[in-house]
Amino acid sequence: MIIMFKQRYSMLICPQCEFENPKANKFCQKCGISLTHKVCCKCQANIPIDAKTCSSCGAINHLVLWGIISQRILGDTPSQSELERGSSDVVDAHHQLEIEDLSVLFTESRAKTKPLQIKNENNTLKRYVVVKDAVEQLEVVHQGSDSMLLQGKVIDQYPLQKSHLATLQKQQMDLFVELTQAANSSYLSVNQYWNLVGLPTHALPYLILEKYAPTVPQIYDAWQQQDQGVVLLPDRSQWKLLTELWSQQRLPPLQIIWFLDEMAKLWSPLQQISCAQSLLIKDNLRMDEDQTFCLKQLYMDLDSSPTLKDLAQTWQLCFAESGLNHLDNLNHLLDKIIAGEIIEVEQLRGELHNLSFDENQIESFDVYSNISEVNNPQTDREAIESDDNLEAVEQLFFDENEDMLYDSEFEEQATAVVPMNLRSVTDASYTDIGTQRNHNEDFFGVETIVSKLENNNESSLNVRGLYIICDGMGGHAAGEVASAMAVENLQQYFEIHWQEELPDHKTIEEGILLANEALYQTNINNSRSGSGRMGTTLVMALLQDTQLAIAHVGDSRIYRLTRKQGLEQLTLDHEVGQREINRGVEPEIAYGRPDAYQLTQALGPRDSNYVRPEIQFVDITEDCLLLLCSDGLSDNELIEQNCLQYLEPLISSSSNLQDGLFKLIEFANEHNGHDNITAILVRIKLKPNF
Repeated sequence: MIIMFKQRYSMLICPQCEFENPKANKFCQKCGISLTHKVCCKCQANIPIDAKTCSSCGAINHLVLWGIISQRILGDTPSQSELERGSSDVVDAHHQLEIEDLSVLFTESRAKTKPLQIKNENNTLKRYVVVKDAVEQLEVVHQGSDSMLLQGKVIDQYPLQKSHLATLQKQQMDLFVELTQAANSSYLSVNQYWNLVGLPTHALPYLILEKYAPTVPQIYDAWQQQDQGVVLLPDRSQWKLLTELWSQQRLPPLQIIWFLDEMAKLWSPLQQISCAQSLLIKDNLRMDEDQTFCLKQLYMDLDSSPTLKDLAQTWQLCFAESGLNHLDNLNHLLDKIIAGEIIEVEQLRGELHNLSFDENQIESFDVYSNISEVNNPQTDREAIESDDNLEAVEQLFFDENEDMLYDSEFEEQATAVVPMNLRSVTDASYTDIGTQRNHNEDFFGVETIVSKLENNNESSLNVRGLYIICDGMGGHAAGEVASAMAVENLQQYFEIHWQEELPDHKTIEEGILLANEALYQTNINNSRSGSGRMGTTLVMALLQDTQLAIAHVGDSRIYRLTRKQGLEQLTLDHEVGQREINRGVEPEIAYGRPDAYQLTQALGPRDSNYVRPEIQFVDITEDCLLLLCSDGLSDNELIEQNCLQYLEPLISSSSNLQDGLFKLIEFANEHNGHDNITAILVRIKLKPNF
């Protein structure tokens, strides 16, 4: 049997405009970009299109992924001569892929065969290639009489190009929505989705569990062709193991309970799609750079569905490997599960809720201390319930109104409500004149004050950040003056009026109106009238620890990106088209008007009786990325359509925020570029407060 790593590409797809070019072309027929060379992401040198690293600066110019490839052939096994020839003729009509048992494709094999490299002669575009290092070749992790499953590292040489999966999702949006809502249906029906969507069956659990990202990895790309199905995921093989974290760091017992609760939350969703096995493989339990619990990949259940007893035994193995056997209360809980006293996940999470530790043990806990030195005098139920710490533990982990119910629609699971503190706040800012303007009327301001306290027992971070972008208007130098005046007035105002707490609605509104009055009075003093008056838009964010206030006037925007909710536009443009939509007009009609993009509000042209800034308050409850920008960046839905490539990677602490912003604005100049472009990125990372 010959293994072919292939995709349905008979043409060369331009990585910039996605135009289909004949394979012989060296340049795109539509946009003229080279199809044989690309620009280095760091030094901008021209390098071969398939280069993994830049010969000039050494920068990595590809993306490493984790590939899971299913191969099942029915019929006669090809001869050795056929294998040696590597003939693609082996894959013919009587060797069609037929997947009936999903476990064939997911189950972790205990006996692994030697590594096997997958060929890619039919991958015309040569977008995806297997890492060539002998140690990193694709490995057969399951092999049966008529099927095998391979996995390993795969390189995407065109990471900015739209994936096959993204194209399918756009073309068949309704079908994908139906699939994500089908978690309660019989899992036997998934084959009908596979046939309709044209994806390998082992891609479906990832699509169904998309709402649980990033804990469950999101599919990067997937396709099915004849006897081979390919699923590509983010490569998490180098992420730290959960047991490594537990072994190497001093973790308070409450944090251990929190990690267990994170796994318990996933039990029901994974069971419903027969992937509970994913929580039972120690090598699959990983931590990202921010110590967030994640799965490396999904594994299908074996013949029988795992029980909580299996989960408890896995936890026992993790405890033993990490040197945590002295946590008596937790080990007692695991013994109860294994003995069959706890059989439902609701009971388990209830026990985690009620579990408490002796106050002395919490204060003196040390994973490197001798087990015999750790004492826990309270072991019976009555002692635990009477412990003074119980109320604190209850408030720390579970909302008092939580009903601990799990419904069949995958509604939001009962979640351990752990107070969240700031881990870090990072910002980046940049403004660009654009490609068609001779001066820059945008102006931005960033002020961040960081206070850090750290000692042997605790560390805390307090942040106060003021982020402002103004997009001026008025012709000649007037727009530049207006935007700069507005930013400077607001900075001076909040320097005085931002004291201990985040400013309230009235204080923020007053500052904006005072900035408007300053601009308006300047117009009057200079006898400007009508369209000759200078003005500016405004978008502003005020951050104090985990509290956020945002305000805007005009069409400059704020976006928020989180792993759970994705991209959200937090502001609505103050323009004629959006005003008509607010009045109930259809968007196509509203933006069909010739004056659709005319501003309905701005600072400066009119007195404050006509200015109504929109102000919102938001609590930061998860890691997020804030983007403030002028319309030169947001026009033509550039943010919405390119979020995956340019913004999502920046949520990670390992990414360089300033470099990411440069790349985004450079891309905007290529595809918009008609206006000045200004943006501020703020990355907010949280950590549980234990």
